[in-house]
Amino acid sequence: MKQTQKYSKACQILTFPHKTQDELYTELNRLGWYWNSQKKEWARDDTPAKQATQLIRVRVWAATNKVEQAAELFLENAEENGLRLIEKSPPYVNRPPNQNDSRIYLTFEDVSDNSQLPTNDQ
Repeated sequence: MKQTQKYSKACQILTFPHKTQDELYTELNRLGWYWNSQKKEWARDDTPAKQATQLIRVRVWAATNKVEQAAELFLENAEENGLRLIEKSPPYVNRPPNQNDSRIYLTFEDVSDNSQLPTNDQ
């Protein structure tokens, strides 16, 4: 594994058997540690977690002449699977050198019956 500053400092904080750096980082995140890239150090934040958002946000990125069609395909599939569209942005053309691509932002709310899904309490 590449001995980056992030990885070296992670190993100093946590002795955890891992095969990849991502496994170690995931465990640190689970324990409340987050990499502060500006300070080049791991920091711990014990602030209680907020409830997760009920919204699902998607960015559709495609060739300008296909982005609307791609967004519509995704929208149809999402609605068939219990998501309700709340907002659809107009297409935004990307800046050079990607000016032949555009993006559309979709915001959904999950309206499906999730009573069958397991929760952390179970």
